[in-house]
Amino acid sequence: MHTITKLFFSLVALCFLVLTSFAQDLSQGLLLNDLDPHPMQPVAKPGYLDTIIDPSFGTTIRRITDAGAGNIIAPMYSTIQAWNADESLMIVYEVGGSHHLLDGETYAFLRILDDVNPADVEQIFWDFEQPDVFYYLERNTYRFTSYEVSTRTKTVLIDLNTLPISCSSFAMGNDVQMMSWDSRVFGFRCEDAAAYYYDLDAGSFRGLSISSSGVGNTAAMPAPSGERFYHLTKVYGADGQLDFQLNENGVEHSCLGKLADGTDAHFAISFEEGPNGGCQADVVAHDLTTGECFPITGQVNGYEYPKSGTHISALAHKNENAGWLAASMIGFQEDGQRLLDQELIIARAVKGAPEVYRIGHHRSDENEFDYWGEPHAVISPSGTRVLFGSDWSGSEDGQSVDCYVVELPAFALQDTTSSTSELLPEVHQLSPKFINGQLFVTLPSDLIDAQLQVFDAAGRVVLSRTFQNGVGTDIGDLPAGVYIVRVEQRAFKGVGKFVVGR
Repeated sequence: MHTITKLFFSLVALCFLVLTSFAQDLSQGLLLNDLDPHPMQPVAKPGYLDTIIDPSFGTTIRRITDAGAGNIIAPMYSTIQAWNADESLMIVYEVGGSHHLLDGETYAFLRILDDVNPADVEQIFWDFEQPDVFYYLERNTYRFTSYEVSTRTKTVLIDLNTLPISCSSFAMGNDVQMMSWDSRVFGFRCEDAAAYYYDLDAGSFRGLSISSSGVGNTAAMPAPSGERFYHLTKVYGADGQLDFQLNENGVEHSCLGKLADGTDAHFAISFEEGPNGGCQADVVAHDLTTGECFPITGQVNGYEYPKSGTHISALAHKNENAGWLAASMIGFQEDGQRLLDQELIIARAVKGAPEVYRIGHHRSDENEFDYWGEPHAVISPSGTRVLFGSDWSGSEDGQSVDCYVVELPAFALQDTTSSTSELLPEVHQLSPKFINGQLFVTLPSDLIDAQLQVFDAAGRVVLSRTFQNGVGTDIGDLPAGVYIVRVEQRAFKGVGKFVVGR
């Protein structure tokens, strides 16, 4: 289907597809612990909202953004959930710009989150149960805030400046993790001198027993249960006291999650054995209750030496079968010809019998775009999809970075129904017309001082002003392409698209 036609139907589909149940067995249609060579093959970059079938693994990969030459739209980070709790919405980030709110099912662009200014662009935290809510630490003000998407309402949960703490700046860490999976416990640090956690239910802000010389620039982050914390290879209890140190030589890319038995876990890459031996792999699972560790993809179970550029996402919190995670590996040769090089995987952390499924090549590196050229795979709450960023090898290599989604066979098989979202007001379909530099939008009723915004295909605002119903608005020359029009006035919301010819 032509890209423009797809975009049209995506806009019409602003009545969201809401998941009614989450597929549990993600292995459907995938090979278990497959160690055979599946070298990456040249594949043309798919058009915006189009798909390809990965020729090495047979999975569906869909491109969901259109950044344009020289631009970057990417996942926030592997440890930060992109989708909301019911997967009806998702957030991606335009580097140097703003966060984009997308339909979580059709991937249609909804709006720029231009009224949200987080202290760190990678730290917006969707609530694990409430689909309409996310949290962030506000830049400069240090107000920890909840945001209601449907009403754009902000609520300050705690103003850190009012605490009886001598601190000039607060942060939530660098390689930050999500909060506890009941959306109750959040990790913070004061400068590089002290570590704290905030209990939303209790309204309390408490310190952890970490010496000022050992805090560094990373906050202590809560495990899914909220009963323990991980910080620089150490595990702390809810009382803030040190429990034990994990069998890790140092801090590497990691993600907090759960083992298959539901136990809190820390998943990380390790390039060498731990101080107590073993636990060297692209993905190592650490039990946060016992300190036990075991490899998911290590040399001891048939894989090669750990790959560079490995990132892990263990956030499939809605899948009743715990222990699911995703990972992306860049590798050393960066040509996708060896096992795990340039690959995406999902895995299930079963002690003694880990399950690994290779699901595609991401076709990206960090040569042209450095950090933002890394794929940073993010698993969805149900586990049935994996988001990643890519500059797409081949003729498109190094031209731009876009977001893509691997839609697993389990995603196509899950039970979905169409219903109007209860989170967002009804969105009216508009039919804007662009004639000789004038944009005409006719609304279904006379609205006074309606706000008009025009976005390009990458979600950037090219026009924002008030306008009169049915009166032409001069917007001058626009480059060829597809543009999205959004009109808002009190309870009215309308969306449409127009095309500027080539």
